[in-house]
Amino acid sequence: MTPSGPDPTLTWSGGDTAVRWRGPAGSVEKSYEQAPRAVMAWRVHDETLVLVVEALRGEPSTPSDNAVVYRADGSELFRLRPPRDLTYDPNDMHGFHDAFPQDGRPLLIMVTRNAGDFRGRIDLKAGRIVDTAHWR
Repeated sequence: MTPSGPDPTLTWSGGDTAVRWRGPAGSVEKSYEQAPRAVMAWRVHDETLVLVVEALRGEPSTPSDNAVVYRADGSELFRLRPPRDLTYDPNDMHGFHDAFPQDGRPLLIMVTRNAGDFRGRIDLKAGRIVDTAHWR
């Protein structure tokens, strides 16, 4: 995306299994078996990014990397993994639950099976979650 290009138009409502956006590179559609939990777009360093928090998987020992950051053209920038060091048992980390815009960027909410909820921010350079703390 060029710095002077317009922001993408994001089309998604809670319960929809498809996320669509249109930007300078054309139309993008991402489809999911289950409706994503949250979707948001934001701009950083003259680039628009789209975050999709996919549905949580309920089975024990399933991967908890259910959040992905896309570039405006639909290519995957990276898939996020919640930090495992927030809980006594790393297997307690269930995954990402939600995302909210705060200070112009996403604040992600992570849930555990037994240790409560945590929040954190995306470090775009490292492709990981930082600035973590208990949520609520």
